[in-house]
Amino acid sequence: MSVPPVLVSKGKRIAQRQGHSLSGLISGFLENLEEPDTDSELLPEIKQMCGAYRLPNGKSEDDLKFEYLMEKHVHD
Repeated sequence: MSVPPVLVSKGKRIAQRQGHSLSGLISGFLENLEEPDTDSELLPEIKQMCGAYRLPNGKSEDDLKFEYLMEKHVHD
């Protein structure tokens, strides 16, 4: 399963605009999930990007990747 190129490029643009790397953007997203009170301007954009690609089971590719990242994050 690969990330659609348009999602990667949009993620990189958002990250660069905020002065972060793409991995920093993902890390920030995970941190924001742990602290839901945090008012991050990135969170709505990332959620919007994650909802862009739907698979037949109703989950997006990014939902599946996010679940994987959360599992990995919890167990690390």
